[in-house]
Amino acid sequence: MPAAKREPSTTPSLEDTKPSLPSTPQKKARNNTTPKKTSSSPDKPKYVKQNWTAQEDAIFVEMIEEVLKEGLYAKIKNDGRLQREGPAVRAHLIAFINKVKRT
Repeated sequence: MPAAKREPSTTPSLEDTKPSLPSTPQKKARNNTTPKKTSSSPDKPKYVKQNWTAQEDAIFVEMIEEVLKEGLYAKIKNDGRLQREGPAVRAHLIAFINKVKRT
């Protein structure tokens, strides 16, 4: 059987249905008369990172040591999961504190 001839389609093609405007809007050129925005308020001073002084560092380590000695030893003793003698826990805690001091 011979192939049937097709008549041209009457539906519009893709080219006919495409919009004449681009699909992505283009940015408008910036007006050079508008002032630029400043990054921060002139009333606020810019934050400057300050390193810790040796005195501040010593105070911080002293506070950590105090909190660890008061709270951690009692917490370990009351918890009961670590079946250690008191001096062993204290020795471990002191070694930990010395490690913190060195860093």
